[in-house]
Amino acid sequence: MYAAFDIGGTEVKYAKLSENGDFLHRGSFATERDNGQLILDHMLDVIAQYQNLKGIAISAPGFVNAYTGFIEKGGAITDFDGFNMKDYLEDKTGIAVSVENDVNCAALAEKWKGKAENLEHFLCLTIGTGIGGAIVLGNKLYRGSSFAAGEFGYMITHGMQENSLDKSTLSSTASVYGLRKRYAAQKGISVKDITGVKIFEAADQGDQTAINEIESFYDHLSTGLYNLYFMLNPEKILIGGGISSRTELLDEIRQRVCKLNDYIDENVIDICHFKNEAGLIGALYHHLEQYKTEKKDETVWKG
Repeated sequence: MYAAFDIGGTEVKYAKLSENGDFLHRGSFATERDNGQLILDHMLDVIAQYQNLKGIAISAPGFVNAYTGFIEKGGAITDFDGFNMKDYLEDKTGIAVSVENDVNCAALAEKWKGKAENLEHFLCLTIGTGIGGAIVLGNKLYRGSSFAAGEFGYMITHGMQENSLDKSTLSSTASVYGLRKRYAAQKGISVKDITGVKIFEAADQGDQTAINEIESFYDHLSTGLYNLYFMLNPEKILIGGGISSRTELLDEIRQRVCKLNDYIDENVIDICHFKNEAGLIGALYHHLEQYKTEKKDETVWKG
């Protein structure tokens, strides 16, 4: 049995999984973005409850060295900047740990048992607190020279705004947090008081501000997808993150991307099979691959 963690900007999902990726237990706790130690403490509490573990598989944000477990940049969790999560958790538990970038894990899940099983060249793009990405070319995950490949959220999609990258990148214009931030600013409320779901509900009820911001969100996301398609020419671009469960999302972005250039087949763009479970399943797959040449009698966590 294996413990898997998917560290997100809003919550940390965790599960006890079989070697085949079957869920035996699952749960989550809120992400304390300004307290990395508290996140680690919660993870250790979960591990202590999951007895007889063979390994710990982690999906983490940021620039992650998938071989050593060193996190150069922790994305939304700055306490993880310059931190070796693998070494820390192995020291605390005495069991094998693996760490991989969160969207790389999503891509690995899709390649293992999802919509990319039979694909050689595909991209994953996740929409959440920011925009993340992963690149698979020739059946191989491409991580880049410093493990920063696939960070699609850093892409500038429509020119510098007021000399501020915070208003110019795909993460600022096409993430759920960016949508919430712009809507809250126009309404004069705290971003903490509004969710993406509430903005979509407001649009359904005729709120023009919500309608305009959602249109802008879709347009910027489509521009990013258009750029990615012609840069890398993948067989598929698979979209994940919580918002991918919205039924209208796929049609909206397919229409916009194809309107930009009808050379692009709308079926190139699709939704991830695993949605919010992708990080957990992909983390497990990465762990199994990383340790498949190790001795079969891995150290077992006794709780």
